[in-house]
Amino acid sequence: MKIRLITVTLILALVVSLALSGCSRKPAGDSKIVTLRMTVWDKQEDLDFYKQAFENEFYKTHPNIRVEVESVPWLRMFDKLLVSTAGGRTPDVSRVSSTYFVPCAAKNLLEDLDPYIKNDPEFDISDFYKPAVEGWGRYQGKIYAIPGDVDIYAMYYNKNIFDKYHIPYPDGTWDWNKLLEVAKKLSIDTDGDGKLEQWGYVPDQTWQAYIWQNGGDVLNADGTKCILDQPAAYEALQWMCDLRNKYHVSPTAADAADIGAQKMFTNGQIGMYVSGSWAAGIVFPKEITTFKYDVAPLPKGKQRASFIGGACWGILKGGKHKKEAWELVKFMTSPAMQRHFAQKKQIIPSRKSVAESGAYLFLKDPPKNKKVFIDSIPYGRPLPRVECSPEMNFIIGSEITPATLGTETAEAVCKRAAKRANDLLMYEQR
Repeated sequence: MKIRLITVTLILALVVSLALSGCSRKPAGDSKIVTLRMTVWDKQEDLDFYKQAFENEFYKTHPNIRVEVESVPWLRMFDKLLVSTAGGRTPDVSRVSSTYFVPCAAKNLLEDLDPYIKNDPEFDISDFYKPAVEGWGRYQGKIYAIPGDVDIYAMYYNKNIFDKYHIPYPDGTWDWNKLLEVAKKLSIDTDGDGKLEQWGYVPDQTWQAYIWQNGGDVLNADGTKCILDQPAAYEALQWMCDLRNKYHVSPTAADAADIGAQKMFTNGQIGMYVSGSWAAGIVFPKEITTFKYDVAPLPKGKQRASFIGGACWGILKGGKHKKEAWELVKFMTSPAMQRHFAQKKQIIPSRKSVAESGAYLFLKDPPKNKKVFIDSIPYGRPLPRVECSPEMNFIIGSEITPATLGTETAEAVCKRAAKRANDLLMYEQR
């Protein structure tokens, strides 16, 4: 009996030992586990999804890789990458905004991905929209990041307001004249107090779009000179400002001071509002409860043009695990990941195969005419692709404010903005 007890005890000890060793066993294959650091600016719900996706998919095919995710505010991301690189604590992979892609590439923060793409038969760069690759993926002939999504603007409209006044919905035939004509009809003093309570239109947040539509640009072709002082630029900007200050079809800054233009649209005070596809997935479901809406192309001027931007995924040059980092970049830009954000937040995938599939186009949630966004991609224009672009946009934005308020002409502010922008460009080119 004593011998049997000793035997049972030894067996139990062996079972416990094996169980414990199994719990602490490293992933199969190479015994060395590589931990990658990845920086993003996402909210907690997205961080939770990343963790789940890593556990359910990525770690199963990459058992020797683990990922630590750090969320940094969008406005601080560029500084974070600069400081961490200088301090020798560079993340391995980072999400990079199209706003800061060129500065990151110009400052040599990102790894050249051409060799990885060339030597990886599983990865097909041709599946990504060319304007996205050229806008926030390629710099000076080399690919430094893989686009993860597309942000392109179109014109949302309140169907209830159009129906109420028996006005046909906006479509691809609209130009600036048609926009103004309808916006006047929709700008109404609803309670008879002599003041407007409803407006037809809110100008595009990206003032550059009007300049592009008018055949102008912010910089010349080689990016060495600001050309806002040309008629094609300041005449377009004047037209944009006149919508508010001359024709009164858009709310003034005072009108929108308390809640902002976006909230004025979602609560039913504005007929037409320009924004990106993300608004339909992130903002409108919570805020639009009293009317139906859809989306139409931006009205054209002399030509079609719209702002296009987004985000991309890059390998930091100062990272230590480039091979493993490439595997993570591929995963973050994979069809499965892009499909998730298309379905959950109406984020336009940068992969054509996903964006043009039912994963995005045939979502039941409004707007119904999502194809407008896809059709707008070919004429999308990114912000100027120069290293000082963020600073230049800030300078120009502050200079043109008096025109948007109606206290100065667009010509005057554009000429002043061009001079300051050219001073900045000259400093950068030294």
